[in-house]
Amino acid sequence: MRIFTWFDSNFCQRLESRGLTSDNSQHSQHPQHSLQSVLEMSVNSDNDEIISLASLRALESMSLCSTGDQLLFFTSSLTETEICFLLRLLRFSAIPVVVNAADWEDEGVSRLLQCGRVTFVPGELAHQRVLSIIQLSRLRFTQATAQTQKVLALEWSLEAQKLIAKAKVALQSQGLSESQAHKALQQQAMERGISIEKLVHQLF
Repeated sequence: MRIFTWFDSNFCQRLESRGLTSDNSQHSQHPQHSLQSVLEMSVNSDNDEIISLASLRALESMSLCSTGDQLLFFTSSLTETEICFLLRLLRFSAIPVVVNAADWEDEGVSRLLQCGRVTFVPGELAHQRVLSIIQLSRLRFTQATAQTQKVLALEWSLEAQKLIAKAKVALQSQGLSESQAHKALQQQAMERGISIEKLVHQLF
């Protein structure tokens, strides 16, 4: 799995001020590098590739996989711009997302959590908990995706029933009985090798 990481400079500086990232001189001018090394040690999996993002926009140009990619999003203060980006990402390229923020507004977090695919971790996230948080977020994402698919399937089925009724009315206006109209729809569906539900979605 590819684990993409994003963290702003204020978040990294806050960690460094508390001595939570390495003091290696090689990393001292680049706090994101030292935090990245902490994450790599925390995940500690040969199957995971941790990729540090220089820009969030980079995600929008990538082909993302819901079962093979994940985003760890670290910020000192969760802004409206960041919330809008994450919601857009979840709409068009949904992947499991962990958001860790020191400061946030309840309304903004509520918007993120509505879809069920985001795991929000408030305050300071101990690096020892990163792996368990990742596992939790993947589980939440899988369950939320399954629930979303069930809802969409139900909505599609209900819409199909409305369209079937509409098609029957159209056929009955041509002199067919309700049963004859139903049989006519069945016949058309069989000829096309599709279900009646798919047929009426094609017709209307």
